[in-house]
Amino acid sequence: MGIRTERWRAGTPCWTELAVEDVEAAKAFYGPLLGWSFERSTSDHALVLATVDGVEASGIREIHEDILHSPSEETGRPTGWLNYFATDNLNASLEAVNANNGQILLQPQASGSRGHRAVACDPTGAPFGLWQAGESIGAAYVRDPGSFVWDDLRTPNPTVARAFYGKLFDFRNEALPAEMEADSSYQTFAHPDEEWPLGGMGPMMGEDDAAPYWLVYFQVRDITAALEFAESTGGRIVRRDFESPFGRMASLRDPWGSRFWLMQPPG
Repeated sequence: MGIRTERWRAGTPCWTELAVEDVEAAKAFYGPLLGWSFERSTSDHALVLATVDGVEASGIREIHEDILHSPSEETGRPTGWLNYFATDNLNASLEAVNANNGQILLQPQASGSRGHRAVACDPTGAPFGLWQAGESIGAAYVRDPGSFVWDDLRTPNPTVARAFYGKLFDFRNEALPAEMEADSSYQTFAHPDEEWPLGGMGPMMGEDDAAPYWLVYFQVRDITAALEFAESTGGRIVRRDFESPFGRMASLRDPWGSRFWLMQPPG
């Protein structure tokens, strides 16, 4: 099992939370799907921690306690996964958001003793979180089944988005190799002195009527079994599993309409 103890470098996608009204229903769906157990945070009582062998992998937050950040087409109610970036100075990051035509949706607030968080919106309309670690670095369970492993920004204007996040976090961007036959406007982002990418930014990929959003990916051990479970419990498969250079991948919606992807690594 991969366990991280060091703080995430500023700009690294370090945490993801699902905002829902019915936490118990979300636990019943995502627990068996991703191999998660759950415990209520002792210092942030609106937050339920998703864990693997006691190590934090992700979170589920009761929607009435939080910002209304991503309306679901199916229900009209706010719901969805929110991607958080690490920051060493939350106030400075929010000043940079304002200075570069972003918008602050949730002012800084303590997540108990875990740390401090805020929610912002980039100039293209995609919400994202910022996390300044306290007792919690964010996700400590990494690189194994049940972990958050990748993120994509889906936006109608990737060029504007790349400029914004580049100023916020000093990212460098790189196009995918030609043999991958990807949309030329999709590019990965990374720290300037690191080779390994942190995620990608690209167009809406056919969802032209949807609002811009950050998409989260989770690793699974057996994607076939995961998809069977998701379908049997109210989830919807948007794109059935297919082979990619990174393994088998599939696009899903949970029973409340929230988007996410699953990834089974090669071999």
